[in-house]
Amino acid sequence: MLNTPQWLAGKLTSNMFDKCEVSACTFYHKTPFKYVNESDAVILYAVGYSSKRWLARKPKNGQIWIFAVWESPYFSYSGEFNKEIFKNKVNWTMTYRLDSDIPAPYGIVKKTSEQFTNYTKIMAEKTKLAAQLVSHCPTPSLRERYVKSLEKYIPVQVYGRCGPEKKRIKDTHLIQKIEKSYKFYLAFENSLCRDYVTEKFFDWQNKRIVPIVRGDGNHEHFYPKNSYIDVRDFKSISDLGKYIKYLDRNDTAYMEYLKAKENYVVTESLGSSIVKSLCQLCKMVHNPDKCRNNYSNVQDWYSNGTCTKPIDLEIKKKS
Repeated sequence: MLNTPQWLAGKLTSNMFDKCEVSACTFYHKTPFKYVNESDAVILYAVGYSSKRWLARKPKNGQIWIFAVWESPYFSYSGEFNKEIFKNKVNWTMTYRLDSDIPAPYGIVKKTSEQFTNYTKIMAEKTKLAAQLVSHCPTPSLRERYVKSLEKYIPVQVYGRCGPEKKRIKDTHLIQKIEKSYKFYLAFENSLCRDYVTEKFFDWQNKRIVPIVRGDGNHEHFYPKNSYIDVRDFKSISDLGKYIKYLDRNDTAYMEYLKAKENYVVTESLGSSIVKSLCQLCKMVHNPDKCRNNYSNVQDWYSNGTCTKPIDLEIKKKS
């Protein structure tokens, strides 16, 4: 992998293919340019990617080029892939997108056996309404403006650098406090892009709290729709605020959201999800003619028309 991100490097081990269906693969990421010419496939991590060193290389015939990215198009800075060198050269995609040749979403969800949960005790400790923990602001999705509008109807406590105290917070105790004391967590994405569902959703779905999601992802692909609240289901921010107030008054209706996800669990986060996707990659590399694809412009596939501007910030009047 060229330009391996630091957060992924720790997950890449010498024996990571051992449990794969096809395990006869070797992965180079510490000194990738040393092996790039002799490799059967090369993963091009698109975030901040520079083609300068790549231009001097002459890959062997039949080598597979793979476009990989887990940031939204707003933050990948992947304009290099518009260059002529990449036209009709990229064969596969490996991204969070569900239509990727090798999908690697931010979380892997599995069904679990039914388990007893003491909802009476959980509800007794939830004395606050809604919270958000966020340190990236402002954002293309204008989530900070959405929260300000929502605060006209319900109280929202914003922690992190984007909150009133403007402090970056990495505190396990705070996360536990939010899960225990609050009923809702605002899992708002920084970008409204196709299939862009990040740890903001997956991490909090694993907790005894109801996420309120705002993005352009297919959350229902991972969890039952009645296990979270999607702002897209409401005509206005006012309507969303009214519904949250209704659930705050009605413990039975609120608990239905918690019960809807009790038999689902996020078993793998992004790093582990990518490693599992490398198993699929290893299998495909052993049958390249069957799996071979070709992108005339992979940057166009990734970014053209895949993100939208927010249109839900103004409260719409009911007809």
